[in-house]
Amino acid sequence: MITPRSRALLDRYTLASKALSTTTGERSASEAGQSVEFYDFRQYQRGDELRYVDWKVFGRTGRLYTRLFQAERTMRIHILCDTSASMGVGRKAHYGRILAQLLSYVAQLDALCQVHLFDGSQSLPATSRAHVPALWQFIEDAPELSGASHTPVAAIKQFALSHSVSRGAGLALIISDLLDEASLRPALVALRAKGFDASFLQVMAEEDLSPAPDRWQLIDAESGSKLAVSPEEVTLYRERVRQFVEVCRGTILQAGFRHALLTMPESDEQADAKQQLERRAFASLIQEGMLVKR
Repeated sequence: MITPRSRALLDRYTLASKALSTTTGERSASEAGQSVEFYDFRQYQRGDELRYVDWKVFGRTGRLYTRLFQAERTMRIHILCDTSASMGVGRKAHYGRILAQLLSYVAQLDALCQVHLFDGSQSLPATSRAHVPALWQFIEDAPELSGASHTPVAAIKQFALSHSVSRGAGLALIISDLLDEASLRPALVALRAKGFDASFLQVMAEEDLSPAPDRWQLIDAESGSKLAVSPEEVTLYRERVRQFVEVCRGTILQAGFRHALLTMPESDEQADAKQQLERRAFASLIQEGMLVKR
């Protein structure tokens, strides 16, 4: 569960998305004004209509809040978490959980939010801020090291084929190392065909990107196969991984989606502290442009 300090900071941010910029609550309210089912409050933002400001709350707190209504929140945000075996390397799955909790909190401020695992399981949609702790618990309970059948490309493509949104009304946030022999392109095509905007958070461990030259055995986390290698081959491996990340980024950007490379630090006493990782994750999301000021 993320700390109160992080929640207070996250209230100032929203997700970077073309979908959010065109289907936010205030647009629906100004066009229709027919929704009568109260949903939630959020802090007043420049451009909000004064008729939706709750003046009673202002009188009690001295702060401006805008009322949201159920019909305004037609946007849906889906967070996809990689549970394939390779996420166990360098505790990437642990870092991915923290990222998912941060993102789900921000997402729920603006839209209906649901978390999906690569094995096909999914949380209930969070329809109010009161449901966010249930999302966090679902993320915490996510199993690690599922079989190779839940590889990134297959899982993302299956998610897209199972869901459809009106054009521009859905955002998929994919948290994965994207380590897959298959081309990522079919999954991107499926997301685009189903109307999704998407952001890819490629989580890698330091030992993925830059293993020490004296580590002379490579182990495939998905299959368990082992390969003895020389220091020269480790150097070649580093270059291949760098190329892999560049290809992933180029393919994702070419499809019109966002990409961020987030690195899990080497495991040590400081990195193991959840608060330290939480701050690192939060800073990385801002630095990579995944979170923007409201």
